[in-house]
Amino acid sequence: MSDLAKLRPVIVGYGHAGRDLHHRCLLDLAERGLAPRGEVLVVDPRPPASLPPATCWLPTLQDALDVLSHVEDGVFHVTTPVGAHVPAVETLLAAGAKRIVLEKPVTRTSAEARRLAAEASAAGASIIPVSVWPSSFVTRRVVDLIIAGRIGTPIGLNMAQNKPRFRRSAADTSHEAGHRSAFEVELPHQVLLALHLGGPADDVIDAASWDMRLPDRSLPGMGGARVRLQHGGGFVSKLSTDLTSPMRQRRLTVTGTAGAIVADYPISGEDDFGQVWISGERDRHVLPDGPLSRFLEQAYAYLAGTGPAPNAGMDSHIAAIELLEQAVRLAARTGRARDRADSADSADSAGIDGQYETTAGRVEEEVLQC
Repeated sequence: MSDLAKLRPVIVGYGHAGRDLHHRCLLDLAERGLAPRGEVLVVDPRPPASLPPATCWLPTLQDALDVLSHVEDGVFHVTTPVGAHVPAVETLLAAGAKRIVLEKPVTRTSAEARRLAAEASAAGASIIPVSVWPSSFVTRRVVDLIIAGRIGTPIGLNMAQNKPRFRRSAADTSHEAGHRSAFEVELPHQVLLALHLGGPADDVIDAASWDMRLPDRSLPGMGGARVRLQHGGGFVSKLSTDLTSPMRQRRLTVTGTAGAIVADYPISGEDDFGQVWISGERDRHVLPDGPLSRFLEQAYAYLAGTGPAPNAGMDSHIAAIELLEQAVRLAARTGRARDRADSADSADSAGIDGQYETTAGRVEEEVLQC
């Protein structure tokens, strides 16, 4: 593989994820010598209102491929809406691309994800799916406390990602490539973290979603979602996301036979600090944490041949999609909850010394901060 300096970042899709997340993190990493310092190509049919220095806008993917002298040296960040992931990746593979960073959820179905994985393998290409929480320093701290035996044997976890996402959810429903339900927003990240901490999941115990109520209409299934997963050894993950919450929250609680760990992830790039503590203890461990930056740092080191691949590869993402497909089917059979109150008791995320707030659910691709 070529070294870091030869790699050429190309951001395919310059909406929120491409512009505000991936590009911003790449600029920060380049300043620290952890990503290429050269020009970044951005691909989007709409010309951006403004661009950072050393950035070149191109309207089509073919234009970007034509600009690159060596397509195999491009690192293609596919940050289009999820419905456009498959054609974009297949176009790149056909053109000879070897390095692809793919936003989550990687595809809408597990069958599509397996197909992309097989096509990439046949082409000798690497698809690095975005997996922020397994790369987080907050998560690393949680794992260290578990390994140290601070809470005894882990028996389950709760995670809530909550935020107001009305406008973007309304926009999603206006085009076929956008998110179709709250199960596609934050829950893909949460399921990956649950698999990372709790191991493979054997079954979906239950699942539900609810509508998003706007002043003039209701968006089916976009208000939020929850799911409970059964892992091996009796470990249970309870995951929820409320996209109508007036407050942002990203909280993980891991419960063990002798206590619980509470972890608050940064809620935005404006203040990139997380907090981790043992329930009932006064001291909190405050630490800087940029999960997406950390993930991209690991991805570029791997693609340059100088480090291991980030945690949670395509196999983990395929497993997460399969679980969410099962959750969607289960939620459809049992009927969507009428509102958040109908699901709050099932979320069962309170009671850790009063420090873990009950919440019905939350999701989205936007909130990965640098």
